[in-house]
Amino acid sequence: MKTNINGVEINYEVMGEGKPLLLLHGWGACINAMAPIWQFFKDSRKVYVIDFPGESGESDEPPVAWGVPEYAELTKIFIEQNQIEGCDVIAHSFGGRVTIYLASHYEKLFDKIILTDAAGVKPKRTLKQKVKSKIFKIGCVVIKAILPKNKKDEVLAKYRDKHSSADYKSLKSEKMRETFKKVINLDLTPDLKNIKNSTLLVWGENDKDTPLYMAETMESQIEDSGIVVIKNAGHFSYLDNSAQYCAVADNFLNSK
Repeated sequence: MKTNINGVEINYEVMGEGKPLLLLHGWGACINAMAPIWQFFKDSRKVYVIDFPGESGESDEPPVAWGVPEYAELTKIFIEQNQIEGCDVIAHSFGGRVTIYLASHYEKLFDKIILTDAAGVKPKRTLKQKVKSKIFKIGCVVIKAILPKNKKDEVLAKYRDKHSSADYKSLKSEKMRETFKKVINLDLTPDLKNIKNSTLLVWGENDKDTPLYMAETMESQIEDSGIVVIKNAGHFSYLDNSAQYCAVADNFLNSK
């Protein structure tokens, strides 16, 4: 299905009947990435799954470089258009950023929340990472200082690309690269204390992208929250052990 939200064509799917459940996927993923979850819940819930605007899935790219607030506003409008305010939400990784932002600003938009290997907490940097960052910045200063103006921008772009993350390099458009930088540079830790919804944090024991300490930070800041750790699972804990994940999610969403 397609819907137009503020000029952006959004791809989404709706399946099942019952209390609304919204699924929000991670960065670089799409509707199909959440398949184990919607396949489990579609017999007991009315499940809504959207493709976030970007280079994956079937939604348009954002019209300009977006940050988390813009993705959150689009999601809020989608919820209002479908009249599912008060829905439960399951969010993975980047979807967690959007959920944290929305839940901290609009208390009644969601009922129960499940944050799965969610992003949003500023990562702790190791000494090695700090040194690499310092060297990178020095390299940029040197390039700007010694190269003529007509060569500077080209060399800087290649230098930055060489030292960027795999997620950044995989993005083909400059607009989405700028979007990625805006997204990852926003620390949502201060927003956590404003979340009043009952929240379950489901984490892969071996998650390297959003390590377990991030879940612990979230639990310490979100008033009504708890953690379930999926053993031997990584950043995609709901894929690594979908049976356990779905059982835990179902129990939480149906508990009083």
